Amino acid sequence: MARLEQCQQEAEEVVAIMKENFNKALEREGKLSDLDDRAEELRSMGQTFTRTSRAVAQKQRAGQRRWCLVLVGLAVGLAIIILIVVLALWLGGTRATPPVPPTVTRAAPGGD
Repeated sequence: MARLEQCQQEAEEVVAIMKENFNKALEREGKLSDLDDRAEELRSMGQTFTRTSRAVAQKQRAGQRRWCLVLVGLAVGLAIIILIVVLALWLGGTRATPPVPPTVTRAAPGGD
């Protein structure tokens, strides 16, 4: 009989250990589920961040292009103004000198 009681006691210990292991497994499953939810949330946040950062980068590139176009336009405008001033001075300088009237020589009368 003592052997039977010892076997029952060992069986009860094994059952208690298995119940404890089962409870721990359920706890782990809950924690894993929480971690999985967090990972999915982080993945979603990462995708949102990526889209937002791309949009911001595109806006900055567009702003830089706009400033480049403004600077190129200013440079071209300044070059045209300088060209007009130089041409005006150059052409105005040649017209400022009065034309020399042609010299008229009279022939002496009867000298043919």
